[in-house]
Amino acid sequence: MKHIGGVHSLAVIGWMLLAFAILSISCKKNGPENPYENLPPVVQNDNPEPDQFPTGSFAWLHAKVFKPTCANSGCHDGTFEPEFRSISSAYNSLVYHPVISNDEALSFTYRVVPGNAAASLLHERLTVDIPNTSGIMPATSNPGADWEANSDMYIQKITDWINDGAKDMFGNPAPSEDANYPPLVYGLAMFPPGNTTTPYPREENSPFGIGSIEIPAANVDVWILPYDDNALFTGFASVALKASQSPTDFQVFTQANCSVQSPIQALDFGNGVSQFYYKATLNFAAASPGDVFFIRAYMDDGVQPSITEIPNDNSVYVYYLIFSVKIV
Repeated sequence: MKHIGGVHSLAVIGWMLLAFAILSISCKKNGPENPYENLPPVVQNDNPEPDQFPTGSFAWLHAKVFKPTCANSGCHDGTFEPEFRSISSAYNSLVYHPVISNDEALSFTYRVVPGNAAASLLHERLTVDIPNTSGIMPATSNPGADWEANSDMYIQKITDWINDGAKDMFGNPAPSEDANYPPLVYGLAMFPPGNTTTPYPREENSPFGIGSIEIPAANVDVWILPYDDNALFTGFASVALKASQSPTDFQVFTQANCSVQSPIQALDFGNGVSQFYYKATLNFAAASPGDVFFIRAYMDDGVQPSITEIPNDNSVYVYYLIFSVKIV
């Protein structure tokens, strides 16, 4: 009908309003749940400052360049690869990772070829305007990033990192092409038993630069963030922690096995929000005030021929400090 008149039109309008009300109630009751609605709050645990990582190391490059400069909205923030929001995603989407864009001669196979900056597309994108791409990277940078003032230095540090073997954040050499990567640990937080909201802080004004996490002589819950390209975040065959008063001798130690828990959200070593699934309880009840202990993770990803240790005997000393605790 082209026209509705009188009582008839009022009745139609009434039925339409009733139908709309019913649909509105149904939508509220049966609509999909927001998967992020019930996530725990983010724990602001203490991590090293960017300048406390060894200059030129991958952790330093991520903290100084890749995250503040490149992981901006709509760019390398998970919108497309490389993905620079976290240290783990940055390393794994760069080293021996196949390229998507290329030059006209198809000169590049990987974004980063350990030991060869000239064959690495990352280096090319930072220094050459390749036709049919978005130009020399970075196209833009986040407010507060210091790329414009320090780009020459940063490019040189990236070049040196690649030519030195593209070592991971702990200084381990990159695996060979097509090899399975050994697991790493990208986060650490410690709490009183059963607590997941008030982490123990790091020592301030430490003479070593990076302060140990200050804990009581008691049981302590330790949450870690292990990652592996095979086991991902929760598929490890085993994860264990040991604590020793020597950074390299773990023959006399306190040990505890980690188990998978409902995750907490805490800051990883790159100060990005990550979900921590693995927890162990270490017993420091017999320790005395002033004692310092070093933590080491032992991880089996089900693929490596031996257990992976982080930190290990070849790690730079700063990583022993990151994984240390002091009894107060």
